[in-house]
Amino acid sequence: METDLAVAQTAARLRDAAAAGEKISGPAARRALIGAASIPSFEGALTKPKAAAEFLAHDGLVLFDNPDAFLLCAFKRDTALCDPDAGATAPNQFAYQLGCGNAIRTDSHAQAAREHGDRLDERAALMPQPLGDRLRLAADRFRAAADAHDATAPTAEEAIAR
Repeated sequence: METDLAVAQTAARLRDAAAAGEKISGPAARRALIGAASIPSFEGALTKPKAAAEFLAHDGLVLFDNPDAFLLCAFKRDTALCDPDAGATAPNQFAYQLGCGNAIRTDSHAQAAREHGDRLDERAALMPQPLGDRLRLAADRFRAAADAHDATAPTAEEAIAR
């Protein structure tokens, strides 16, 4: 049931971001926006485990926040690259794979990824070369993801119209 509440909060944050004019990118942007609009806002906790299970069974419409990857996941088991179990109702957030068809990034995610890349560069400057080089490569990947978002992200209205 805690997962349901976290998912509902994630959907509410996506709705708020879209309403505030943030652009939303990723292969699942349209599906995520439609899902966020259809997922109810919870003002209290779900009290029945059956209701929680039914809520999470909306394959492809349930949104999960992945703060370590600076994105959201509109989890759809059949297209997930994180190798979820056959009956999974949630992604394996520690196994996120670049290029997953369930990924969504907002302007806020892109900005956070860019800032994380900058922090990694600062740490890299203090490390011996092999480790510093790996940190710089990771920093470049985070900034590249943010740049790709900035270059291609449509508004919420444009994403839904696609």
